[in-house]
Amino acid sequence: MSIDVQSLEKVYDNLSFAIDKLPEEKRSLFLTKLVLLLSNEIKDGEKICSLIHEALVFEA
Repeated sequence: MSIDVQSLEKVYDNLSFAIDKLPEEKRSLFLTKLVLLLSNEIKDGEKICSLIHEALVFEA
């Protein structure tokens, strides 16, 4: 199941706002905590690792 575009944009906006609000030195910790919280909701370690790799490749 995919997220609809409007909801995805809302997630993007909220994430951008949260990241911009933090001091630069705390952004990595925030993102790590967020991934761990989302991982707890998804409950599929292989999928989460695959998505992490996908995000890394996307940024390369």
